[in-house]
Amino acid sequence: MVHAKHRRDADKRMPLLECTRCHRQTSVTAGTIFHKSKIPLNKWFLAVYLVANDKRGVAATTLARNLDVSYPTAWLMLKKIRKAMAERNSLYRLGGIVQVDDFYLGGVSHGDGKRGRGTDQNTVIIGVSLKQGTPVHCFMEQVSDMSRSTVLNVLSNRLDPNVILETDGYPTYAACAKELNVSHVVTKSSDDEAHEVFRWIDTLVSNLKKFIDGTYHGRVQHKQAYLDEFVYRFNRRAAGAGLVQRLLDACAFAKPLYASTA
Repeated sequence: MVHAKHRRDADKRMPLLECTRCHRQTSVTAGTIFHKSKIPLNKWFLAVYLVANDKRGVAATTLARNLDVSYPTAWLMLKKIRKAMAERNSLYRLGGIVQVDDFYLGGVSHGDGKRGRGTDQNTVIIGVSLKQGTPVHCFMEQVSDMSRSTVLNVLSNRLDPNVILETDGYPTYAACAKELNVSHVVTKSSDDEAHEVFRWIDTLVSNLKKFIDGTYHGRVQHKQAYLDEFVYRFNRRAAGAGLVQRLLDACAFAKPLYASTA
């Protein structure tokens, strides 16, 4: 490691890594969400700790108060951390028995919200992998429409090739199952057992809306970011004391998001 004295405030900045062969100098934070940040790393690490340990999520106002930074800076830090969560989510595919459905997300929720198709709220596709009747992992992705090409793109990126797909028989899902050449089990919404069959999807949708309403007060914008955070937390709910380290690893390996305020 070397200290580049020619840099502004060199004595206060992190040392650089220098290649012994070509002598190229690189910041230790290069290639991470911390790169070119004006916020000290100790505050970044505290932010990761706070976000990882509060299962309800941390609002930017709370983070700003705890870190003694401005609201815009705290909001940008959260944006970068959620980006790391989203990148880590995208690495995994659901396998085994996977239930897929769609729901609709608007502003502040009332009860469980409307799940029927035809609403003018934003459409979200949800998938839940099950093992012995209990949920293992999930994904949630906001989509512009429920066309075959759109849904097929989501399922192709989110599912293992040999899944058993379980849906309510919506034609788009049936067409996608055929295209993906996977087994397709149908339980129609009108069937008496539908509520029990899809109870984990209903539970996750309800919990998501409580998560958004409780911490983020039903914000209309940045919905996919809140979906990414919820999914990341749910899929690692059994990590226990390892949550902080796992989120820190995700931040270290996530691609940088450049901005001037953080």
